[in-house]
Amino acid sequence: MMIAGLFLLLSLFPVHPPCTLSYKPEVQHCDSIRPFVPIDHARPDTVDITFLGDVMMHEAQIKSAYRDGGYDFSGYFDNIGGLVSGSDLTVANMEFPVGVEPYTGYPCFSAPYGILEEAASQGIDIMLSANNHICDKGAKGIKSTLDSFRKLNAEYGTLNTGVYRDWETQEKAYPLIIEKNGIRIALLNFTYGTNGIPVPAPYRVNGTDTLELKAALERAASDSADIIIALPHWGTEYSPVHDRHQERLASWLMENGADAIIGTHPHTPQDCSLIDGKPVIYSLGNYISNMSLKGTQIGLAATVRIVRRHGHEAAIKSVSLEYLWSSRAGFKEKGFTTVIIDEMEGRRDEWLNAHDYDRMMSARKKAEKTEEDILLKL
Repeated sequence: MMIAGLFLLLSLFPVHPPCTLSYKPEVQHCDSIRPFVPIDHARPDTVDITFLGDVMMHEAQIKSAYRDGGYDFSGYFDNIGGLVSGSDLTVANMEFPVGVEPYTGYPCFSAPYGILEEAASQGIDIMLSANNHICDKGAKGIKSTLDSFRKLNAEYGTLNTGVYRDWETQEKAYPLIIEKNGIRIALLNFTYGTNGIPVPAPYRVNGTDTLELKAALERAASDSADIIIALPHWGTEYSPVHDRHQERLASWLMENGADAIIGTHPHTPQDCSLIDGKPVIYSLGNYISNMSLKGTQIGLAATVRIVRRHGHEAAIKSVSLEYLWSSRAGFKEKGFTTVIIDEMEGRRDEWLNAHDYDRMMSARKKAEKTEEDILLKL
């Protein structure tokens, strides 16, 4: 059950009376006659995009997935299948470079290709790479990551954004613009930094420089994007509330053309707000990880509904949130998994370790105390 009321109730589109045309009919001779299909003016074009938080790859996750010389990440997305299948597009932040052996967890990540394959096979359409860990394995890691995404795109059609082979590629591909159901959506994924590791030339990673962001926003507008969604990797880790730097940049983004902001990085959900009537979700928190600190196992999935009625511009109609729980290996199941909390209520007997279920429901109950504030803000 989605969090009731987390819908941005925007003004209803006006209904105009039909106009009547006077004309003199002509007889036309046709070899074949096609049936006339009238335009359904009441039926809007709609796109639902679901955003997931940080997909982490800690050492315990890598070890747990190891099988006979390979890696099996099944279970990572199995329990959110309904959420993914109910959306037109699903986006996730992949917080690691890919393919550099030996595979390692914190503080310098490198993940097997199998995690990308599992995500793509389970319906993750777009994967984000502009985050503070993308340079953990240097030039070798970025090259391997880009090669992996090229392979993934060929096999599954999955898209990637945030990191590029060179400046020219970045100019052409940033922002990522996708068209779905006749609506063009621009996604701007960028990071506050790369943990002090310089981005090795000639590679490029989207950052928070406002000149660079301004150029990307202008490219989105010139490329006829109907909706622009900013996806910053920012904020203070483990803080449940946003900081002044996030707020300042959020205001700037909205002033310069963004229609919504959905952030990652703090590893815990943060508050939500409206800026000039436009939604800001400062942090979704983790999607899956080996973390167990307070706030790091409960996360959010945000589904943005974009609607365009006939004769009107596209607009964000609603933002709905689901609470997720990242369950470590040996707790809900043998391996790591993430579940939709509200779907698990009353199913304690399904847990291998019921203590994890109790912690999940306790975290959900505490979240309800702040839910009213979120509802008021959105």
